[in-house]
Amino acid sequence: MMGWYGNGMMNGFGIGMGLVGWLVQLLLFAAVIYLVIILIKKLLNQPQPPATDKSQAILNERLAKGEITEEEYRKLKNLLHE
Repeated sequence: MMGWYGNGMMNGFGIGMGLVGWLVQLLLFAAVIYLVIILIKKLLNQPQPPATDKSQAILNERLAKGEITEEEYRKLKNLLHE
């Protein structure tokens, strides 16, 4: 169907809008990729608790369960904090 400003549904703006649309789509893809990279970096850079914290928790649990004596607990605790 013929429009007032040209033929087709784009009314003569097919080339210009195609270029603008292509650039907008490219910018959107770049923005999505950028945000995914930022998200991955944030997830990977989360501070990890020191190993001694986990070791200390295990040691406390073993003492609470009665698997080790208080003397063994003190020795192992001193080894962890050296």
